[in-house]
Amino acid sequence: MKILIVSDSHVNNNVIIQTLVKEKPDMLIHLGDIENDTFPLEQALGTEKPSIYIRGNCDYYDRNLKPNAVFSLCGHRFFATHGHMYGVNYGYDKLVYAAKEKDCDVALFGHIHKPVDEEIGGVRVLNPGSISRPRGGSKRSYIITELDEDGKMDVLFREIV
Repeated sequence: MKILIVSDSHVNNNVIIQTLVKEKPDMLIHLGDIENDTFPLEQALGTEKPSIYIRGNCDYYDRNLKPNAVFSLCGHRFFATHGHMYGVNYGYDKLVYAAKEKDCDVALFGHIHKPVDEEIGGVRVLNPGSISRPRGGSKRSYIITELDEDGKMDVLFREIV
């Protein structure tokens, strides 16, 4: 299973649509600060494919977005959130604790606009960076995660140049 993970697009659906066309994923996860209608993204992905959209601190457009999601895929349990409610600007302890409380081995978050891939206390902590407004010297980026039925997970960070 090929998953596209993005965050912090801040109204720029076009860059996500271009990435969907390029990568042809089986699933899309947006970790918040969409600030736009998700319908064009769902259409570009394909309505038969699953997608998860998380509410970020700038998402006032769509009140149906959820602050968190917990889901299982190919032997992994994921906790997805934007991150602002877990103090991720100051560290990842609260995020990791929340993931562990929900028996998750992967924590996905956005908000800081910088890529992260760390193992903390048995939880893999991933942030794709921002697909449209990077910070801290990083480039516009996203994650492609490949999962197989045996639980193998490959995480590939990709930059948009």
